[in-house]
Amino acid sequence: MSQINNGHVPLRVAVRASYPSVRAGLRAMLGAESGFSLVDEASSDDDADVTVVDLDEGSLEADWPTGPTVLLAGSPAEFAGLANTGVVPRAYLLKESTALELAAAVRAVAQGLVVFDPAVAAMARVAPENISRAAGESPALTNRELDVIRLVAQGLPNKAIALQLGISEHTVKFHVGTVLGKLNAASRTEAVALAVRAGILPL
Repeated sequence: MSQINNGHVPLRVAVRASYPSVRAGLRAMLGAESGFSLVDEASSDDDADVTVVDLDEGSLEADWPTGPTVLLAGSPAEFAGLANTGVVPRAYLLKESTALELAAAVRAVAQGLVVFDPAVAAMARVAPENISRAAGESPALTNRELDVIRLVAQGLPNKAIALQLGISEHTVKFHVGTVLGKLNAASRTEAVALAVRAGILPL
């Protein structure tokens, strides 16, 4: 592996994804940003300064990159499954991340930093053992979190929720991640179902 980018030499970045369309999309996102040199797909991850991995069964079954890794998952809960695999990424991002966010994460891990998407960080702070599961009790959501989950239940995307509540889309992502963590839900749909079951949302 070459010396980490000194500010002038482009960072060599490898992209790993089981689906060609996803791989092409990630390469296009990174290719649009300056300061990166995309490693040929036939090359070893060891030829790259940073490897970007789309999380799925195929990526976990393959040999894990030995260098700095940026991992993309569909929801914060998907990262919980890494606990017993020995996989230790340096960046945890959601697949809805923008090209700018992905590029920033690649540059950060190349410098030895650890990066968390706000929604992932929120879940990490709300450990399952700290969530009350006693009969008749439900996780306590803040008023803003209640507003968000109600709009999620209506099928609204983050952008529409942001407009409804007068907050940024980034803040909505943070609140959605917190709600997922508090409810121990793997998806928005499951969060809504659990909220209804707990009496947080009316039927």
